[in-house]
Amino acid sequence: MTDQPPPPGNYPPPPEGGYPPPPQHGGFAPPPPPQGGAYPPPPPPQGGGYPPPPPPQQGGYPPPPGGYPPPGGYPSPGGYPPPSYGAPGYPPAGAPGFGGAPYSVGDAFSWAWNKFLKHPAELIVPTVVYALIAGAVYGVFYGIAYAMSPDSTSSYESYQDGFSYSASSDFGTGGSIVMFIGSIVLLVVSGWIAAGYTAGLLDIANGQPVTIGSFFKPRNVGNVILATVIVGVISFLVNLVLFAPTFLLGAWAFVAFPLSFVASIVLAVLFLFTTVAAVDRNLSGVDAVKASFDLAKANFGTVLLTALVMGVIAFIGAIPCGLGLIVAVPLILLIEVYAWRRLSGGPVAPLTP
Repeated sequence: MTDQPPPPGNYPPPPEGGYPPPPQHGGFAPPPPPQGGAYPPPPPPQGGGYPPPPPPQQGGYPPPPGGYPPPGGYPSPGGYPPPSYGAPGYPPAGAPGFGGAPYSVGDAFSWAWNKFLKHPAELIVPTVVYALIAGAVYGVFYGIAYAMSPDSTSSYESYQDGFSYSASSDFGTGGSIVMFIGSIVLLVVSGWIAAGYTAGLLDIANGQPVTIGSFFKPRNVGNVILATVIVGVISFLVNLVLFAPTFLLGAWAFVAFPLSFVASIVLAVLFLFTTVAAVDRNLSGVDAVKASFDLAKANFGTVLLTALVMGVIAFIGAIPCGLGLIVAVPLILLIEVYAWRRLSGGPVAPLTP
C-alpha cells in the first residue's frame, strides 16, 4: 500500500514523541485520550499537597517540573496554630505560670531578704523620704484644722522623771472641710508614693541595676489612685452591709464586728496585688483590681499565707518604736512583688550571690 498524500490543509502526523500539530481555525486540539477510551482517576494526593499531573500520552507535551513547595515562611495548609490572646509575655492573671519554679512563701522571704541585703541604701532611703513626705502632708492639714477648731485644748505637764502631753479637738465645720481636703491630697500623694516605690521594686525583680532614684520614677499614677479608690469603695460598701442591721437591732453589733474583721482580711487578700498589677502591666484601675482579684481567688490559700507572713513582719518591725519598719516595709513589699510575679507567670531575677 502506497502512502497517500495528506488532504489539503492538514499536517502530516509528527514523529513519535514530538509536538502535535496546531488545530485548525487557531484553536487547541484536545489531547488524545489514553488507551481504553477513558481517563484514569487521579492518584491520591501525597502528604496533603496537590496531586501530580497524569503522565503524558504518546505525542503529548512532556510533564512539567515537580510541584512547587509552599512559599517559605508559611506552614502547609491546615498547619496553622490557633491564635493566642492576652498581654505578650504573661499568661492571664490567675493562670499558673509555665516553666518557672513553684511558688512558696519560704522562697519569697529568702528572695526578698537577699535583694534587701544587696540594695540596703536604695531601699531604706526612699522608705524614709516617702514616710517624711506623707507625714508632712498629714501634719500640715491636721495643724490647719486644729487651729481652726474653737474647742481644741492641749495640756502639758512636766514631772521629775518625765512629762506628759495631751491634746483634744472637736473639729468644727471649717476644720472638717480642711481634713476632707487633706485626705484627698494625701490619697494623691500616697498613690504617687506607691507607684514610684513599686516601680523600683519591679526593676529589682527584672534584674536591672537600681539606684535611689529608681524609686522616684512613678508609673501609671492615675490608675494606681483610681484602683485605690475602687478598693476603698468596695470595703466601705461591704462594711455598710454588715453594720446596717445594727440600726434596727443593736445586738447585731456583736455579730457585725467579727464579720467585719473577717471580711477585712478576705478583702485584703483579694486586693493584695492591685498596685503592683497596675504598675507592672500598665493596667487601668478597674483591670488592676480584677487582675488582683482573679489571681488571689485562684491561689487564695497561698496568698492568705503570704499576707499573714507580711503582717507578722510588719508587726515585728513596729515593735521598736516603729524604727524596724524601715527594714520591714521594703521586705514585705519585695515579698509581694515576688509573689505577684511567680503566681502570674512573670519573670523573677535569681538570687544575687
